[in-house]
Amino acid sequence: MTDTMLPILREMHDAGTDADRAAILLTCPISIMLKYRQVLESACARYKFDAGSEYLICFYAAMHQTRYRGNVRGAALKHAEGQLLLLCDAVSS
Repeated sequence: MTDTMLPILREMHDAGTDADRAAILLTCPISIMLKYRQVLESACARYKFDAGSEYLICFYAAMHQTRYRGNVRGAALKHAEGQLLLLCDAVSS
């Protein structure tokens, strides 16, 4: 049987650590995040990846806000992004 799941979504399901999941969320194309919202949210919930769940909530909220000079706004999104970056950096240090 062939696996039809997109590779980045398969990586999210197979990730072994929160740092791995954080790196995936931070590199996932926006178009995939918008199309596969439920898949990403359920993966975070399944692994009790609270930082990822918070990031997704803030990300999707920011996607519905008016942009400022072409930039996505949202202090909450920046904070949640920072939490994921801390997870990634903690592993690479």
